[in-house]
Amino acid sequence: MSIQIIPQSEIDILELVKRIQQGQLLAIPTETVYGLAANAFDEQALKKIYRLKNRPENHPLIIHIAPPKIEDEQSVFWEMELSRWSSDVPPQAIVLAKAFWPGPLTLILKKSRHVSHFVTGGQNTVGIRVPRHELTIQILQAFGSGLAAPSANRFGRISPTTAQHVWEEFSNFIGDESLTILDGGQCAVGIESTILDLSRIDLVGPVILRPGMITAEDIFSVLGREVTTNLHSEIKHSGGVLGHYAPQTLLISKETDALCEADFINGKIGVVTFGDVQELQKRWPTQFVDWYSLPKDPNIVARDLYGLLRDLDIKGYQKIIFDQLPTDLAWFGIQDRLTRAIYGSGQH
Repeated sequence: MSIQIIPQSEIDILELVKRIQQGQLLAIPTETVYGLAANAFDEQALKKIYRLKNRPENHPLIIHIAPPKIEDEQSVFWEMELSRWSSDVPPQAIVLAKAFWPGPLTLILKKSRHVSHFVTGGQNTVGIRVPRHELTIQILQAFGSGLAAPSANRFGRISPTTAQHVWEEFSNFIGDESLTILDGGQCAVGIESTILDLSRIDLVGPVILRPGMITAEDIFSVLGREVTTNLHSEIKHSGGVLGHYAPQTLLISKETDALCEADFINGKIGVVTFGDVQELQKRWPTQFVDWYSLPKDPNIVARDLYGLLRDLDIKGYQKIIFDQLPTDLAWFGIQDRLTRAIYGSGQH
């Protein structure tokens, strides 16, 4: 496989657009995670995404589009742009686009007939968002169309939040694909976007299918109507598989104040805690455990979560114990990722 990382200082936007038009794959930075991107209308390129990720073809992709330029009238722009991808654009989609895009919110709408089934996973809905990263916005504006871009990692594994993470995922892949990784620095948000279903809004209202750092309260504050959550919707969407975002090392969740001798029986472990590490070290000698301290700030934990899990996964621990998270709504998206990571972990 031909793979390269291009530092941001050496990036040529027009050359990257040319590669997209030729059916090549780009690993693009966003504020959430790095995406494995291809022309949303190029079915051969879309097949490359599924093949490289080992992703089931009935697992839909999210289309990334550009925001309006300064001179554009926003309402008119969003009505026209979303109508390229959707056969039914509810007024709430325009309101949310103006409030949250660019940003970590994906809207599920009824798809237009032009959208490939390789994007939608064979469904009649499509996911759309605008990433908040200047480099990727420049690419999207120069390209003039949408990029389908799931996370740039092997299916089910830990999502990448740096260019190096993407390299680690695919550098040993054997195949004839070429991949250009654009180094846009560490992702600022760190977990995937909130996915909000508007495709049935007249029947069930707005429904969160995947929580993220934009919460139900945030959406309510803009729409002024109740927002429900359904993590088991019949609508397939990115990140909807139960075992996902997972390290190969066994990962469990447990209050670190409740650790006991049985936790240390089979070898050294890594423990991620909100607690006082010095106090915990007094109780548990360091030959049994490595401690990793967490701040009680959901934005920092989200930003660093996947990088931390990747680092812990290569330490050779018997298992990783992750402290239980606060139950505030701001932590809901992080809890979702951690729950899925726990379920899929330990599969060497």
